[in-house]
Parts: sequence; structure tokens; C-alpha cells
Amino acid sequence: MEQYYIATEDGKTEGPYSFESLETFYTHGKIKIDTLVCIAGSQEWMEFKKVLEQERKVQSEKEQEQTEATPTDVELIPTVEGLFQIMGILALLAGVILALCNTGPGYAAIGIIYLLSGAFFCLGCFWCAKVIKLLSRVVDLLSTIAKRLYNVGNKD
Repeated sequence: MEQYYIATEDGKTEGPYSFESLETFYTHGKIKIDTLVCIAGSQEWMEFKKVLEQERKVQSEKEQEQTEATPTDVELIPTVEGLFQIMGILALLAGVILALCNTGPGYAAIGIIYLLSGAFFCLGCFWCAKVIKLLSRVVDLLSTIAKRLYNVGNKD
């Protein structure tokens, strides 16, 4: 992790600070976008704006690498959506099995009730799984919007 020195308005040098500290200073107004900074061990001073752009570029490349996981990666952690789908399939199977067990004379009506209840429970579980998936997409969208708004607010 690189360390940075900052040039104060009265011509003094402070630091070294981590990039995260510089971001905090910038957010709280201690340094400005045109404040001169220097990487520890270097002699080249540059505006904080340039360092900020470089760090954000590196950060976005890292995020892009993480999202570009190979398609052969299989996630074995069960999701809530997947659990609802499994419950729905099991309910349908239970309804079918109970319906088949109740096929004798006088039991046909109860067999049909078992089959229908299993089918409707299955549909309910798949509907819940779909709602959960849509809600997670909404959360992802809102977090992306919040990040962009935060970045726009920090550029000022």
C-alpha cells in the first residue's frame, strides 16, 4: 500500500498518509482537489485529482476482474431463492406421492386434494423465489445508484 505526503497551504509537508486517509481529508475539506501530493520515495508532486483518478481506475479494474469470474465457477452456497424452489419441488412430489397412495375406491377425492395442494404450494414457493430474486436486483440497482451519487458528490 502506497503512502503519500501532502503539501500544506503554508508550504510544509505532512505525512505519510494512506490513500484512504487522503480520501477522508478530501471528504472533510482538509485538502482540496488541487492539493499537491507526492508518493513516498518519489520526488514528483502532483495534484490530488490525478492520484484520485488513478486509484479509482485501479479500483474499478479490480472490481471488474472480480465480476469476470470464469463461467465454470459453481456457487455451492444455497440461496434463499434456491431453497424456496427446492421446497416447492418437494411439496409437488409429496402431493403426487400422496395422490398415488390414495387411489382406491372412495379415496380419489382426497388424492386429488393432496395433488392440488402440493401443486399450489409449489407455485407459491416458486413465486416467492421470483419475488426474492427481483428484490435482490432492486437492492443491487439502488446500491449502484447510491455509489454513483456518492462519487458525483465527492467530485465537487
